[in-house]
Order: sequence, then C-alpha cells, then structure tokens
Amino acid sequence: MKNSIRLTRYDQQYDDALANFSLTGEQFRFTAMPAEVIEEAIQNENKYPIVILYEDTPVGFFILHRYSEYADEHVNRERSLLIRALSISTEYQGKGYGLEAMQVLPSFVQQLVPDINEIILAVNEENVAAQKLYLKAGFVDTGRRLVKGQLLQFIFHYKMG
Repeated sequence: MKNSIRLTRYDQQYDDALANFSLTGEQFRFTAMPAEVIEEAIQNENKYPIVILYEDTPVGFFILHRYSEYADEHVNRERSLLIRALSISTEYQGKGYGLEAMQVLPSFVQQLVPDINEIILAVNEENVAAQKLYLKAGFVDTGRRLVKGQLLQFIFHYKMG
C-alpha cells in the first residue's frame, strides 16, 4: 500500500466525491464534513484545502491553516501550519490511508509552503484513535492543552527538518 496515497490541493473536480463523504455519528464530534468547510477555506488565503487521494479516488480531506488560533506564544505563527477538519470517509477507514497521508504530509508541506518549520494540530482527548494515528506518524504531544467549547484538546506538533 505504501505510496498509494498522495495529497493534492482541492479542486472542483473533487466536489461530487467530497459531497458524498460519510462519517459515523461519533466522528461528527471530532471533525467537520468536507462540504461544510471547503467554501470558507477557499476564500481564506491562509487556508489550504487538501484532498487525500488513493490512486485517483478522494478518500480523505483536511485543511492546512496558516496563522491559526492554535498558534499561541509557543508556536511561530509565521512558520507553522495547523491541520484541521481531517477526515477519512467511512468506507475507506481502517485501511491505513490516514496514517499514510500524515506520513507524506511533511514533504507535501515542504513543496506547498517551503518556509514552514512546524505542523500543529489539536486532537480531542476522547479521540484516542486519532491520537494514536498522529503519534505513529511522528507527531509529538506538546503537553499543552486547550479547552474548545466543552472539549479538551491536546496540542500535537511535528517539527520539520
């Protein structure tokens, strides 16, 4: 399966597949559907909507966000990107696509925004599966915590280079 996943910037050709994304009820607590966040992202110059492709089939989606609200005094806002709204459509879950996407992400970011030196993300304390995926992909728990709404978020990061 290695190298079967690639990342690409969002394009309208993926609209049908992204509109038909499915998630389980539990997952809605932790992420957003691609169709819910694409429009705002494509109108914000600091957000890069990204499609996860298996061969040529969209299987996942996320947004890379520069100058995010999660980039606090511990993070260089100029040189960091936040991963947000990551999801893998239900029928493609459990196949390792999310892990592989996170493993190819650093080289993709290096090409997309070469001056980035850190990728950050916030993961819900109850989303243990996502925490394990990020740790396996090389992210590190910073030990920082943030409450968003009623949910405790763990801040993870990946240092580039």
